[in-house]
Amino acid sequence: MPSSARDDGLSEVVGFVLLLAVIVVALSLYQVYGVPAVGRENEIAHMNQVKDRFVDYKIALDSLWVNNRHGVLLSTAFDLGTGAPATAGSAFSLPILNPAGSGGTVSVKSGGASLTIEPAGETPVTIPLGNLTYRSSNNYWVDQTWTYQMGAVFLSQEEGATVRVGPPLSIYNNNGTASVSITPVNITGSASLSGSGPVRIETRLRNMTAYPGLTGEFTGVNISIEADDEGHARAWERAFREAVRRDGINSSWYDVGGASKTAYLNIKGPYPDVTNTTPDVSLSTIRADYRVSITSAASLIE
Repeated sequence: MPSSARDDGLSEVVGFVLLLAVIVVALSLYQVYGVPAVGRENEIAHMNQVKDRFVDYKIALDSLWVNNRHGVLLSTAFDLGTGAPATAGSAFSLPILNPAGSGGTVSVKSGGASLTIEPAGETPVTIPLGNLTYRSSNNYWVDQTWTYQMGAVFLSQEEGATVRVGPPLSIYNNNGTASVSITPVNITGSASLSGSGPVRIETRLRNMTAYPGLTGEFTGVNISIEADDEGHARAWERAFREAVRRDGINSSWYDVGGASKTAYLNIKGPYPDVTNTTPDVSLSTIRADYRVSITSAASLIE
């Protein structure tokens, strides 16, 4: 064989090897930098969708008790994950070039944290709150836990919990007296579902009798929450502080604090002296009890 032919053959082999090496390097760089970036963007977008669903859920449930719509079934749905399983792939979609799909768990449970309302001179009423919770299982973004409890929406991450949407609680100055309006939202249910596909949450407002002794004029009202953990207790304490500061209530009219898993708000009114017998705190309580169920929602129509 002529040497020129051998050289041409060798050049083609070397060229092919170099081209293959360039492709491998490019794929490796994309896998190291591109795939995590795409996965991170997907998970951030999904977390924003979950946030929107929880905010919408809170607004929808508020509309039920505000309009006294007992028995009406409210249904909402969202995806537990990004919907791209790690094992997905085909001849046209290499698994190594796709970010691993995230997942999550949504659960509803009764009991847990509790709210206690104690008007002065009345027997304290303790109300179990329950909660609806979503916990993410992300691969590229920080894990988040979204919780709907007592009409508020909480976001929990590694550094703690924060209130994203406040509870139905208002304290304001009504012609020289302190007016307190609160809606204890109770969630009843027991279910949990994990995965990455769509899930459906169905909620119904139950017709319940009013809480005895929680509406009227009193010399003071004490409100406290026994939370599931210290992080949520501190978040509730901040929610109480925001409630009294929102309408500029005089700081001498109330006390806000907490310890361990407890947060409290004590409304003393404009006459906080312990010997005061004049009812200077008006309390209005609306009962809202919900029955919640969770089911898997089909993602394809056959």
